[in-house]
Amino acid sequence: MGQIIVLNRLPAGVTPLGEWLAEAADRVALVTSVEAADGYEGTFSTVVGVDDYSHGPGVARVLDQLCEGGDVDRIVHITEEDVLRAATARDTHGVAGQSCADALPYRDKLAMKQHVARAGLRVPAFCAPASAEEAVRFASRYGWPIVVKPRLGYASTGVRVIRSEDELRNEYARRDPGDLLLESFVPGPVYHVDGVSAEGEVVFACPSRYVNDCLAFHASLPLGSAQMDGADRVEAELRAFAASVAQALPHLDRTPFHLEVIVHESTGELFFCEVACRLGGGHMMETLTLRTGVNPARAWVRRQAGLPDPGDGPITLRSTFYGWVLMPPRPGTLLQVAEPELPPYVRHFYVKTPVPRDFTGASTSVDSVLGFVVEGATTDQVELRIAECVVLADDIMKWA
Repeated sequence: MGQIIVLNRLPAGVTPLGEWLAEAADRVALVTSVEAADGYEGTFSTVVGVDDYSHGPGVARVLDQLCEGGDVDRIVHITEEDVLRAATARDTHGVAGQSCADALPYRDKLAMKQHVARAGLRVPAFCAPASAEEAVRFASRYGWPIVVKPRLGYASTGVRVIRSEDELRNEYARRDPGDLLLESFVPGPVYHVDGVSAEGEVVFACPSRYVNDCLAFHASLPLGSAQMDGADRVEAELRAFAASVAQALPHLDRTPFHLEVIVHESTGELFFCEVACRLGGGHMMETLTLRTGVNPARAWVRRQAGLPDPGDGPITLRSTFYGWVLMPPRPGTLLQVAEPELPPYVRHFYVKTPVPRDFTGASTSVDSVLGFVVEGATTDQVELRIAECVVLADDIMKWA
């Protein structure tokens, strides 16, 4: 049996890979971030910590070095930045699994939206402008504001809502034109659907509605979501929409997906926003585990590694509903986080930073200093409890 390479920057406290891959530990080579490497030391035969894991060339270089021996059976990826790196290595070294051709439409937002638009689903108007003039013409045609985002971005990094021609020209000048997408702005709340698809069919889907939105971090506001209980007619529409998106994009082996959908505030029409072939961020892994009884991250890691798991079977949604909320850092110094008296509905509570610590604010939608996972009997109750956790968080944090 050959080697299993795992790409994962997350710490062992979030993804306990030593437990998840215990029977294959002697065959696993883990490529992780320098910050997380110590937590995995002694777990696997090889642990390599890489500087600048998310954006530097080190991961691809180490991955190629590990593959050159020709004894690699599997390459496992977990987070967004590793989707194309893993696919490229599979293609280059003849390793089975998701290819670049299949992965790219889940990463490149231009290709993604082209696939979905061709399938007849509603998509905001979009273009990849070759010049500032083309960008201005697009905005003039579809009206202000417009949305500017990187084609290969994730966690809302680099996403901006632009409201004037001067602002757009300045934004275009500082961007890489090869990694730029413009979209018309669709007003309305954003929902997400998380689940698993297999060969173009949805195995299960769990719709949720966001509390605030993924750009709230710019104002140091919390981001969260609550699973939907069926009381809102939009839930059934979201499930059907997710099924159509799964058909529109390359059909993958059994894989988690994270879909975001905008519901137009005036017409109620559903517009495709983005989709990813991986688990959603925040604490969606925990909420899905509580709702289904199956840890989707563990099941996915083991499946990619060629190991059996109960999560490969049928999945049902329980009748209790869950939500999560992240408290982002604000500009300043976090001096203290007091020990809270947690309400009984809080299933998980996380302090994500040492204190004291200086912050300049949040740079992505999932940057956070505290996190809560809550449960409730209805979506509205979950949202109310999320709001109570936000108040509690403000009470226990001391900023200067």
